[in-house]
Amino acid sequence: MWTFPVPSANRPVRAYHGAVTGTTATAPPRNAFREQQWREAHERYLDCARQVFGSLGYHAATVADIVAAANGSRATFYAHFRDKADIAAALFERVLPAGAAMYGRITEFPELNREHVRRWLDEHVLPFWATYGVEIDLVNHAMAADPGVAARHYQWGMEAVRQLRPYLARWTGEHEQAGLTRALLLVLQLERLCYHWLVRGVEHERGMVLDILADLWVRELAVLREGPRG
Repeated sequence: MWTFPVPSANRPVRAYHGAVTGTTATAPPRNAFREQQWREAHERYLDCARQVFGSLGYHAATVADIVAAANGSRATFYAHFRDKADIAAALFERVLPAGAAMYGRITEFPELNREHVRRWLDEHVLPFWATYGVEIDLVNHAMAADPGVAARHYQWGMEAVRQLRPYLARWTGEHEQAGLTRALLLVLQLERLCYHWLVRGVEHERGMVLDILADLWVRELAVLREGPRG
């Protein structure tokens, strides 16, 4: 069983297990009708928060703006979310299944070569960042404002690494941490480039970037698959 290091923070970090679990607020036991109401309110606040953040930006938007957009109350908001950073993080958590599926495709290559990796980057990775640009931008702002969100982001990175498990099969015992770190650096490097390029709008020539990334990922995945040397 794979285990991953979790950094210390002011609050516990929730692991992602294939379904978004919500936020730091834990819903008390309730009957099915009340549970449905709770989930519907939760999703309504998330949907309205995405609209507010997309319109005003992370820093200008307030909890009051989100509450007003949801036709709710502060009391209800705080029953679901701790603060603005928490709901921004929760919005990003909603896209984690799509992110997991994206990285999971790496293990479906009929063979590891540059052509397959480049196609994966072009058809799955870049569209992911373009589709979820609002959520990705929000979580980057929230990380800067809240160390707890930053710790959660680290855990999300490790969940992406989890999708590369077949490539880490040889990294066991004393080499396990080295393998995890290599894979995490590969994921984080891709994330930062896509964030500045596709979310923040730094100009790059698409074909050139795809070529460079394909070369990098083929090389590093091959290293991971071969296992530690010596």
